[in-house]
Amino acid sequence: MKKGKIFLYCILAFIVFCVGCLATFGVYTLILAKPESDVYISGDLSIHFMELGNKYVGDSIYIKCGENDILIDAGSRQDSAETIINYVDEYVDDNKLEYVIATHGHQDHIAAFVSTGKKDGIFDHYKVGTIIDFPISNSNSEILQKYRSAVEKEVNDGATHYTALECFNNQKGALRKYQLSPSVELEILYNYYYENQSNDENNYSVCVMINQGENHYLFTGDLEEDGERKLVKYYDDNFGGLPHCVLYKAGHHGSGTSSTEELLSAIKPEIVCICTCAGTCEYTQNKDNQFPYQVTVDKLAKYTDAVYVTSVVDVYSNVKSEYTVKSMNGNIVFTVKNGKYEISCSNNNLKLKDTDWFKNNRRCPAEWK
Repeated sequence: MKKGKIFLYCILAFIVFCVGCLATFGVYTLILAKPESDVYISGDLSIHFMELGNKYVGDSIYIKCGENDILIDAGSRQDSAETIINYVDEYVDDNKLEYVIATHGHQDHIAAFVSTGKKDGIFDHYKVGTIIDFPISNSNSEILQKYRSAVEKEVNDGATHYTALECFNNQKGALRKYQLSPSVELEILYNYYYENQSNDENNYSVCVMINQGENHYLFTGDLEEDGERKLVKYYDDNFGGLPHCVLYKAGHHGSGTSSTEELLSAIKPEIVCICTCAGTCEYTQNKDNQFPYQVTVDKLAKYTDAVYVTSVVDVYSNVKSEYTVKSMNGNIVFTVKNGKYEISCSNNNLKLKDTDWFKNNRRCPAEWK
């Protein structure tokens, strides 16, 4: 009997041991699974394509991801700073921008970084962690010189400053990829014109990808045709190609000299946001070549009808060639929450093809009919 009891106790102990192992394995499995769930939730982010408070075309894009606040560009003029600050202050609770990216040296992308003397610029208003900008410029404009001085002041006040080329090459402490949350990263893409001269200042644009798992969001500043083609070829040759992009900020405000077929066929965008004033005569009286160009509309239509535009001409005078602007979609906000994304705009959520301006000023591509 004694031996039988001992045997029984051994069997019971073995069973308890096995159950304990299974339970431990189960708990361990839950612990492993939980971060995946948390990663998915902590990956929530919002991308804001802002109207800039005047009639001029320009870019300023605010991105919120967890505790990270990012600003890509600050156009279109110095007085846009007040509009940008009023908007961004609704989201930034510590008066700090973790990352600032200036894509290239044109005023419609950098002017509002600089103070007017009477009003703070972006750099005066916010503490900045890391500034990333263009390695090359052909410009010697007054606003670019002011921008460089403002950057120098920020560095003296504690900011870190890298060029996009340093980031791509992981040099001097710069990183190609910055982790914004466990599942979201900011990636600085390679651009041939980071280290080669171009006759077009737009080609120096810093190119950025936000990666969120299998979802990708692309920003190319004002990169032009040649720059886009070289971008596509470089990634084809070295990384197996650019990924499909859920979101694409149309290059150069919807100009026909950007958003090439080579780029669009590579990324196959689902949602396109255009920072521009539809029908602006700021650069041309040719209606087909006013932002967004007819040719751009035709190219985008092959991939998506989910195209949104910040602003539109309101009143135009042929006599004085003057105009005022109003909101088309207004501030366009792309939000990802719990793995689902949506567009929400301050004025309306109409797609470009459904707006009165489009019906009166653009030929509708067959894909949108």
